[in-house]
Amino acid sequence: MKNIKTLFMTFTKVVDLHPLQHLYQLEDIYANRACIIDVSPLSKLTQLKSFSFSCNKITNAETLKHLKNFSEYDFSNQEVPTTDELQLYNKILKVHSSHKQITKLVQAENRVSKFREQLTRQKESIKLQINEIFKFRLQLIALKH
Repeated sequence: MKNIKTLFMTFTKVVDLHPLQHLYQLEDIYANRACIIDVSPLSKLTQLKSFSFSCNKITNAETLKHLKNFSEYDFSNQEVPTTDELQLYNKILKVHSSHKQITKLVQAENRVSKFREQLTRQKESIKLQINEIFKFRLQLIALKH
């Protein structure tokens, strides 16, 4: 499985991502509504292009900010983990800052989504213009004959 590129773990009880830390070819991860708190094991997966971790309990999304290949990401609707859950990882985490980080990520995601929508509309407009030019040329050819 070392060459796996896409992984779906949505609606699972996956907590620990350490088993994924050596899947260097991994490009896409979908783990919405799992039980993930710590995403740091993914920090060395330089091929990651998109991931979706909405509705988890992630507190350290910033550990992935150095990865450069992202085209899509989703950290929306994070729950604050309980003290017991944090102790499970034996880490001291600053949960109070996670809301600000998540809010910034969501705002950035919204800007990217709007930009993509604009690009899609522009592409469609260009396609329509090309079709109109093609139809006009066909009409000219028909008139010549």
